[in-house]
Amino acid sequence: MLSLSSESPLWAAYGSAEDAPPPIIGNPMLPLVSVVTPSYNQGRYLRATIESVLSQGYPNLEYLVIDGGSADESLDVLRDYADEPRLRWLSEPDRGQSDAINKGWARCRGHILAWLNSDDTYLPGAIVGQVQALLADPVAGAVYADAQYTDAFGRALTRLHGRPYSPLALLRLEIPAQPTVFLRRELVAKVGPLNLARRYSMDTDYWARAARIAPFCRTRALVATYRLHSESKTVGQFAGFYREWLAVAESYFADSDLPADLRAARGPVIADIYAAMANLEARGGRAADALRYLAYALASGGPRPRMLKLPLSLAERRIPLGLAAHASALWGRLRR
Repeated sequence: MLSLSSESPLWAAYGSAEDAPPPIIGNPMLPLVSVVTPSYNQGRYLRATIESVLSQGYPNLEYLVIDGGSADESLDVLRDYADEPRLRWLSEPDRGQSDAINKGWARCRGHILAWLNSDDTYLPGAIVGQVQALLADPVAGAVYADAQYTDAFGRALTRLHGRPYSPLALLRLEIPAQPTVFLRRELVAKVGPLNLARRYSMDTDYWARAARIAPFCRTRALVATYRLHSESKTVGQFAGFYREWLAVAESYFADSDLPADLRAARGPVIADIYAAMANLEARGGRAADALRYLAYALASGGPRPRMLKLPLSLAERRIPLGLAAHASALWGRLRR
């Protein structure tokens, strides 16, 4: 199979795929799946991620780990897989996570592509189930499902339910859990590489761009874990997410080709994003910032259901009963 750069001019900057052994094809009746793991100094979690991919039992698997030049035990972990024909790896400085994913996808030969971060894992049967879902829905460009939040030690926290699909839901941050998403190669060729300017919300940005081309299909399976720990961007760098969430949404609505009915939803969507920001600030005990974002939300789109979580998040600082988390889990179950 040709490289993405040969198939699409959008991928030209990433050049041709390097010479590599033919992929392992155990069942020619099924598509080849290529998974990329971007990693940088995540050696403590990397082995669990790799094992979760290689143990899937899917017969046609190509796996690439793109390391950003780690200084921890990552390279020792990778060298342990020297005799694993399904796994290739590269370690060199890069321009961040999005660049690493792009490097990996540019080298992939698979008909179905995915990326799995180096602190997340696939659950048994993840690849088989998601491939079956794509094969059953020829219109869908991608498939997504439920994920399990875990702590730094892999202990289960709350379940992240996949929400019903719509382009606006993506912008409201009711986004497919990144490690559950598998995309058709032709969709990735049309969308192009991940945006290197997105350091935090590259998945939101990519799903929004992809949704302009093809719909996503939701399955109700639990297929991946999403690890929350002090060093993860999801936990420790909310300010960056704030800026990018808004930038992704504003870029989407600024498109002159956007249908009028979608453009009319700008106010409520921006309000939902500000409301999510308010809830996160409240959870962190920053009441003044939470109220400021709430005011922005009200000014942008009026009252939104997401705002109902704010008093629970504020109360949680004084009475830690987990009410906000329980409300989020209940809402997720109701919306699915």
